[in-house]
This record gives sequence, structure tokens and C-alpha cells, in this order.
Amino acid sequence: MRNIVFTVIFIFLCFNSYGFQWPVKDVLLVSTFGESKYNEYVKGLDLEGSTSDVRPIDSGELVFYSHQGASPLDLPSGLGTYIIYQHKNGIRSLYGYLEENSINTKIFYVGLTDIIGTVGYTGTAGGSMLHLQVIDTEFKKYINPLLSLPLLTDQSKPLINKVYLTSSDNRMVLGIDGVIKSGVYGLSADIRDLSESAGYYCPLAPYSISVFMNGENLANINFESMRVSDGEMLLEESEGISYSQLYKSDWEIYIGNFELSPGDVMIEISVKDFAGNEGVKMFALKVVGAS
Repeated sequence: MRNIVFTVIFIFLCFNSYGFQWPVKDVLLVSTFGESKYNEYVKGLDLEGSTSDVRPIDSGELVFYSHQGASPLDLPSGLGTYIIYQHKNGIRSLYGYLEENSINTKIFYVGLTDIIGTVGYTGTAGGSMLHLQVIDTEFKKYINPLLSLPLLTDQSKPLINKVYLTSSDNRMVLGIDGVIKSGVYGLSADIRDLSESAGYYCPLAPYSISVFMNGENLANINFESMRVSDGEMLLEESEGISYSQLYKSDWEIYIGNFELSPGDVMIEISVKDFAGNEGVKMFALKVVGAS
């Protein structure tokens, strides 16, 4: 069970011929798909850069562009100057935070070597960077761009910091072992994956989170795709979890409610990044009767 998600992704990468190229030459990943930012999910990737040329991730046709300050209703906001291209198989790519007056709107059909703009500091960008989104218009969802971009070199394991169990009247930080009363508890954890490409402390969202209790897989959260339902963004492969359901703070992730019955309980939390690095924490609990 633990390797099902990564087996699926491996098959996707090996057999899906629709591979993309990175839109900038020097890739400095500073925000990832599904990360908490401005009290909502990040729907793509943020790449840091300075006056870097931006190229399309694949050849395609110009669909739409918008300059800094123009935010018509029903169109993305906070992206500053951005441009959108249509590719094959119903895929669109969006490039945001571009330098004002840098976007190339004269080329209707772009190839892989065409420059479509310059990394900028527009919209809600926290510095000179590019925001990249991949949208599946056929299935009406946002796709994690890392599914089809070349893999980055990454050898660091995701960090699992404090792990919490919360009941109706108590909240505790788990140690390696301990004694706890039986009952229903909410499990959450401070989880961060560090960007190796950024060159400084830059926490990112992980790719997947799994919880096992006495060896049984009880929960999986995957940052693979999102869809919009009733105006709310939901993680599609994770039972439609909304932002407010998943994030208790920018880095504390709510994993689920679990019933702990009297006896010996082993809780294992496994967190993986997109390169397959795995961080694991295990907790041995002795659960006693509530009375």
C-alpha cells in the first residue's frame, strides 16, 4: 500500500509522452503545489529568478494575457502580468508575476525556444519570480506541474516536526512513546520539505502523506491535482479536502480523526517529496480505558 502512489506516478512519467520543459534555465523552486500561501492552496509552482527569460513548457497557442492591474471578474487575480497558452490534450499553462511590458503577444503559436516574457515582480509576488500553473481543461482541474517536468536533484528528506493528538478537551504533542486514554483524536503534524535548489531555508509542501496504525494504512493525502467545487479548491486525490480542512496553520497539516482503543498502538507517519525522499516518524502508545 505504501508505494502505490509513487508506483502510479512512476508509470505516468515513464509512459506518458506528454513531458514538459522547465520554463526558466536556472530552476530555484520556492513554492510547491498545494502549499499554504495567503490562506489558500498554491495552484502551481513558484520559481525564483532575476530577469530570467521565460519559455513555454511546451509548444502551444496563445489563449489570453493580462497586464499588471487588470483583474476582470472570473479571471485569476494576484498574478500581476500573466499569459496563458493552450497545448494538446486539453492542457493549458499559465505564467504569472511576469515583468510588466515583457510578455510577447506577437507570436500566436509558440515553440519551445520562443521567449514569452521575463521573470518579474508583479501581482502578489514576494520577489522576482515566476508562477507556473498547469490546467487540464478537459477534466477541469489543476495538475501538479512536477508530474511532467524534469525531476530536480533532491536528496533531503521531508521534515516531520511536532505531531499532535487533539481530543474534545485536550491537545498533546506526541513523544516517541507514551500513555493515552482511549477515544477519538484528531491527528495533525508540522510537515515541511526543504527546497535544495533555493540555497537557503525555504520550506515547501510535501508530495504525499500517509498514516499507518499497527501496520494498517488509514490515511493518505496526495498533492497531485485540485478541482473547484462550489467555488472552493479541493485536493482531488484526497477525498476532496479543502484548504480550511487541511491546514491548521501554514505548516500544521490536519491528517484525520482516529479512534484509539485500549491496547498497544503503533502510529507511523510517512511523508514523501516528489523525488521519492521519505521522512518517517513512529510513536508507540499504550492506550488505556477512558474511565
